[in-house]
Amino acid sequence: MATVPNFLPRPAPRTHQIQIFYDRGSYSAFPHVIRLEGDELLIAFRQAPQEERVRHTHPRSVITVMRSYDCGLVWETDSATQMAAGGGQELGLIYLGKGKVGGALAAHEVVPVDEGERCGIPQVHQHEYPYRNVGALWCWSDNFGLSWRLENAILVGNRMQACAPPVRLADGTLIIPAYCAIGRSAVSSAVLYRSDDGGENWSDLTVIARGRPRTRGYAEPVLMELDPGHLLCMLRVGSDARAPLPGLFWQNESLDGGESWTSPKPMGIQSGACPRLLKLNDGRLLLTYGRRFEPFGLYASLSEDDGRTWSKTCWLLRKTPDGDQGYTSSIELEDGRIFTTSYAKNAGGTTGITGTFWSLP
Repeated sequence: MATVPNFLPRPAPRTHQIQIFYDRGSYSAFPHVIRLEGDELLIAFRQAPQEERVRHTHPRSVITVMRSYDCGLVWETDSATQMAAGGGQELGLIYLGKGKVGGALAAHEVVPVDEGERCGIPQVHQHEYPYRNVGALWCWSDNFGLSWRLENAILVGNRMQACAPPVRLADGTLIIPAYCAIGRSAVSSAVLYRSDDGGENWSDLTVIARGRPRTRGYAEPVLMELDPGHLLCMLRVGSDARAPLPGLFWQNESLDGGESWTSPKPMGIQSGACPRLLKLNDGRLLLTYGRRFEPFGLYASLSEDDGRTWSKTCWLLRKTPDGDQGYTSSIELEDGRIFTTSYAKNAGGTTGITGTFWSLP
């Protein structure tokens, strides 16, 4: 398989590696981390029973939520809470202040293999349980994420897959990105939903990038507001026979707060997994991602011009044993330090949640 030529990453400056959550009986993945107040961090990730092969569905898949009180050095695993029992896939977090934590939940409806027919849920994928995509839900906690009441959930996008943290624009609008096939097409498209009243009501979908049969599908969109009303979207694409390389990120932008979007263009960054963006205090844009091509690992790239171009130097945050990794999430700490979490296997082959402290170049 082709790879990006002359891919010569440099080690990220002053890395310090930790293991946040590893359990030999669990397959844990898709973390999202936010900073609450002071040194308190909150992280949410999928936790499901470990099986012989990787499954993205399980009747006992849940969202585990836990916290750190020292900016990520120590995590309170014994007091973790859980939500979305029976099909929690991913919970992108946002802190809205005064103890309110919001989340974009990707919820699945999963049943045992022998019960799929009785439930009317077909086993479409051979290596997955019978499941249906419930949709993208807006969930919230009023007590710093300590508890998540069942009634604090709104179905925003029916059958849609939430995939990234919600974004709060400069004017207060909340946006949730998602993806799924829309209309009669079997190809995935990237969409967004917006709320102008703090999450009480949500709009119909707006298309960010429409998938085209025999061309490509767009998935796992992540959004960032660069300036008021100016949004950048980065996308993972499905198989694209016409692309010069597999696994490239594509991106497009909006100048009207997400109402309309330019045509997506490929970027010269090869991943094969989900992109994540963070606007740094010095104005640069940080992209972190898992690379599912050799050399495997978690990487970072920087842009000084709002994503129009990306640095030729790519920074290696953490080596990984294989391509079963990625879905990073980062926050900026003091003194130019970054804390990036992801999922990957440890030396024993258990898939869990990693943490990397590193300094900006």
